[in-house]
Amino acid sequence: MMGGFWAPELKYAGYDKVILRGQSPDLVYIWINNDKVEIRDASHLQGKGATETAELIRQELKEPKAQVAAIGLAGENRVFFASIEQGRSSASRLGIGAVMGDKGVKAVVVRGTGDINIAQPAEYMALCNEVLEYIKFRNQNPIPGVMTILQGLGSPQEMQTHDEKWHTENFMWGNSRVRRRDFWNDDVKKAWTQTLENMRTRLISCYNCPMKCAATISPPGKPTYMMKCFSKLTYTMAAMSDLDFGLKIAQHATEYGVDAFSAPQVMAFALELYENGILTDKDFPGMPSDNEERFYWLLDRIVRREGIGDVLANGTYWAAKEIGKGAEAYAHNNIKKHEQLPLKLSMLNPVYFLMYATGEKINITQIEGQFPQMPYPKREHREAFVKDWFQVPDEKFKQYFLDWELRGENSNPYYPTAQMSCDIVDWQEKMHYIDDALGMCAGLSSFPLKPPYHIHNYPKFISSGAGIDMDEDKLSQAAKRYRTLVRAINISRGMRRKDDKPPEDHWKKRFPELEEELLDTYYKFKGWNSDGIPTKESLDELGLNYVSEDFIRRGILADGEDASPKENSAGKVPE
Repeated sequence: MMGGFWAPELKYAGYDKVILRGQSPDLVYIWINNDKVEIRDASHLQGKGATETAELIRQELKEPKAQVAAIGLAGENRVFFASIEQGRSSASRLGIGAVMGDKGVKAVVVRGTGDINIAQPAEYMALCNEVLEYIKFRNQNPIPGVMTILQGLGSPQEMQTHDEKWHTENFMWGNSRVRRRDFWNDDVKKAWTQTLENMRTRLISCYNCPMKCAATISPPGKPTYMMKCFSKLTYTMAAMSDLDFGLKIAQHATEYGVDAFSAPQVMAFALELYENGILTDKDFPGMPSDNEERFYWLLDRIVRREGIGDVLANGTYWAAKEIGKGAEAYAHNNIKKHEQLPLKLSMLNPVYFLMYATGEKINITQIEGQFPQMPYPKREHREAFVKDWFQVPDEKFKQYFLDWELRGENSNPYYPTAQMSCDIVDWQEKMHYIDDALGMCAGLSSFPLKPPYHIHNYPKFISSGAGIDMDEDKLSQAAKRYRTLVRAINISRGMRRKDDKPPEDHWKKRFPELEEELLDTYYKFKGWNSDGIPTKESLDELGLNYVSEDFIRRGILADGEDASPKENSAGKVPE
């Protein structure tokens, strides 16, 4: 979800969503001005940066308040990790910018001056005021015992935080390889603090939100751009450099429109191949010798799909397959063919194993959230935590956390148990899917601990706001249907149990039999068969009969049974 101001502007124009069908033969942008919609020529915007495009369109339309969601050069050239940039945020994961570029759409521009109708205004505003008061309370009472970025609400407050000891010493540098345990010291903190203070123009919020999760960044001699969350460090750590470099190259990357998780890893992957002789000087003609300049050089070639950049633009998984010569071993940080956060850990965590293995949003921050990442060392601290934990959908979750210990019988990897892990993952994932369905920011609901929006008040917001009769059971069922449909779409394209796995080196200590048990238990919990395919019974119960019928017709499910046929010799399911 992009956040920012674009979605509210669309609502004020009278629309809930924009669906693009087909493909334009020429580059265009879509102009939505209340009830007037135009498809306009964008040939003059070809090759322009995403934020540059937004400003040029506003000038062209003489609409300074128009909201613009645009792609840069990466989207135009169908880079697999291209993003859609929009003022104060972006849609980055899974290459959504490449989809927009493939459709020949440079931007979607909207100006709305209408009104919004609320079914029960008084009840709705009362709920809003309750949430606002709780946000104020949480901002004044950060959660103790967890890392700084998880103590509060909103997107992780990276733009306000100067202490980066946890990230820089626990996350991996380079091509997600190197852990620098003693990196952070007073000199680094002083230099990085000065860098951020000098470039950070101001903290900013999304539409009508009391949080300030993002910041405008103004590198010397470069245009101002928006940044939030972990993108602050991804380029810095991939290049083994400093924050000054990271904030400067991120400006180029934002204009080009690339995902700040994948792009740095792709470049670090390429240079690791070069260092190990798999790629040679012939693959990098004219590449500078300076390390930081190499990242600028590679970024430029990737978004233009020039030379080796054309291969790298497909991401590490596909690039490794095309390069060959053992390159696959260097594309080691992927899940379902997509680069992940550069994080490597010691002991397998059963909850995170399931989230990493089965998640289809391809980003752990879009699955994890309301259940703590690790236990508190002392029981009295756990007891204090659960006292005001009213967001839980069931009291059993409090007991799960109370009994979770750092060491001993009730510790990782065998605690939480397989069934408990299923419950925890399902709750966290459900909230993320509800947020997506509502167009809601995960930073105030599914991602942080003890959020203001949760399973108990969401139905009230839907009922009073939209006039839809909603309760917790109905909302949970809707989320289950949504999640199952996403699974079914990917199953129809060939995804199976073999694809439900984390990176091989994500944990040092792995437990194959436990991992199989976790998958078996989770599949049964979800109503999927042993190969991870939603069963006919579970699909039909959710009103997805047309999906089960299609699966039977194509041989993905056999009529009268909930098993999948063997794949053919090419590893493909019959169409």
